[in-house]
Amino acid sequence: MVAAGLSIAATAMAQKANIENARGSLRDKDYDKALEYINKAIADPSTKDDPRAWFVKGNIYMDMQADPKHAANSPYREAATAFIQANQLKANYEKETVTQALLQSAYNFYNDAAKAYNQKEYEAAVSYAANLSKIHDLDGGKRYAGMKSFDTINVQGKQIAAFSAFYGNKFDVAIPMLTELKDNPIVGSPNMYLLLADSYKKQGKDAEYLATMKAASEKYPDNTNVRNEMLNYYIKSGQTDVMLKEMEDAVAKDPNNADYLYNLAVIYNGIAFPKDGSGKELPKPANYAGLIGKAEAAYIKALAISPDHVDYNYNTGALYFNQATEVNSEMNKITGNTPKEVKQFEDLKVKRDGIFDKAKPYLEKTVTVLDPKSSLTADEKFTYQSALTALRQIYAMQNDLKKASELKAKLEASRSK
Repeated sequence: MVAAGLSIAATAMAQKANIENARGSLRDKDYDKALEYINKAIADPSTKDDPRAWFVKGNIYMDMQADPKHAANSPYREAATAFIQANQLKANYEKETVTQALLQSAYNFYNDAAKAYNQKEYEAAVSYAANLSKIHDLDGGKRYAGMKSFDTINVQGKQIAAFSAFYGNKFDVAIPMLTELKDNPIVGSPNMYLLLADSYKKQGKDAEYLATMKAASEKYPDNTNVRNEMLNYYIKSGQTDVMLKEMEDAVAKDPNNADYLYNLAVIYNGIAFPKDGSGKELPKPANYAGLIGKAEAAYIKALAISPDHVDYNYNTGALYFNQATEVNSEMNKITGNTPKEVKQFEDLKVKRDGIFDKAKPYLEKTVTVLDPKSSLTADEKFTYQSALTALRQIYAMQNDLKKASELKAKLEASRSK
């Protein structure tokens, strides 16, 4: 028994020596030798649960990460594993060093997650983001509590993971992530709701899809993508009457709510200009003229309440613009030069230009409101450029080439920013 005890003690001493030898080799930058020593210590029962062994292993890999010869292999990942193990064995072991090393590793995981996502390596992106969150949540989230910048990186990493799971068609993985993030103050957005709804749709979960879209509509009543998705759903399912009634009832209860009026106008407009699932235009409904009239009336009422609202102005202008282009299409069908055809062409031109003249004030107001802003959101930029494009076309068709040229220059300037 004494001999056995002496053998165990000798083995333990040998492994402790290996830990020290690993540290010595690390000081000499002999990484291969350092890893050989430390792996022996970690593999041995006498030191496999020694936090010092894992700490040394973490330091070896972190030094390798700082060495240009080894950095490309991302040794920080092995370092993170080792430091996390040291932390699990003894929470306060070399706490400051472990905390900083893991923080650096977390940022590296974030960068790799973003890179993998951009390269459409979705599974890898999810994995890297998961490791980032694992570090962020150490010690029940207490280790990095109060580090707002790290909280932000962690949430953004989760966003990358959620997008990766979605585009990688891993909807069971994406749904809980998107559900968690859709209302997050850092990354919550209409797009989160749309991706979540689409995940449910792809799984054939219509009830969950519709509930998500209704919640998105309530939270983002002005968002064009949310509104269009909702409208398309009702159109494709043959339930436009359901959505129309819901919005008409809402307006009846609150007739001075500009958002309700605006959304009602958009619904009328969408039904008047139906499209199939691929976005191809479908034949106009029999009550087209009536729908256009109702849309116009609702837009005008919304503008009376909120005259400077960009979306209200732009969509009102677009309503007139689209009507005018329909008339222009009729003009283009006239190819003869008989007196009857010439008169028909001129009558249509007068009609077209009259509708264009209705569109101009609203499109110009859109540009006027957005012009002074030093920076535009993606949606604002799209609206701004669309308004400029429509105005340029109007003035070109009305032979005001000087004004059309000015708008062209303005449009090109906005695209170069």
